[in-house]
Amino acid sequence: IKRSGENLINASDNIEEIIKKAKAEKRLPEKLKISITNNQATDTKVQLNDLINSVIIGFVFVVLVLMFFMGTTNAIFVGLAVPLSVLIAFLFMPSLDYSLNVIVLFSLLLGLGIVVDDAIVVVENAHRIYHLDRNMDIAKATKLAAGEVFLPVLTGTITTVAPFFPLLFWPGIVGEFMKYLPVTLILVLFASLFVAY
Repeated sequence: IKRSGENLINASDNIEEIIKKAKAEKRLPEKLKISITNNQATDTKVQLNDLINSVIIGFVFVVLVLMFFMGTTNAIFVGLAVPLSVLIAFLFMPSLDYSLNVIVLFSLLLGLGIVVDDAIVVVENAHRIYHLDRNMDIAKATKLAAGEVFLPVLTGTITTVAPFFPLLFWPGIVGEFMKYLPVTLILVLFASLFVAY
């Protein structure tokens, strides 16, 4: 039985390894047949793989939509906000003692379209400023664009994050399970703000 706070998949793999080792060392009677029952790790692996596939497909769709409206170069720059924001969030998760679980992956899937908002505003404003004044180099145009939209983008991120804060104080057992959702979303959204700037 998996202990509280431990990884179900690791526990299942370890059980199978212990059984193989015991059979190899002939510590068990030869005619003994061992059946593993109630192994939930298989379902968890399938769910995890489905969710990871959904995140990847979602990312591809986000980039395709961006390419349709923004052009290839800008779409690639904005699309980079997704993996970079997730990477930054992942850097902070171990300090919170968070692991990659179904709720964390669902939170990432939920925030997939939201994390590009800040980058879209900054990149589009940089594009606009650069095309208004052709004498200005792209680095200066980008700095000016980020400065111009600093407050609106910050406000937009805070208003998107604000509804998730009350979920941090969700009581009971359901709250213990669901706290991963708001924390992950808040981390990813603030990471997207950092990436956009």
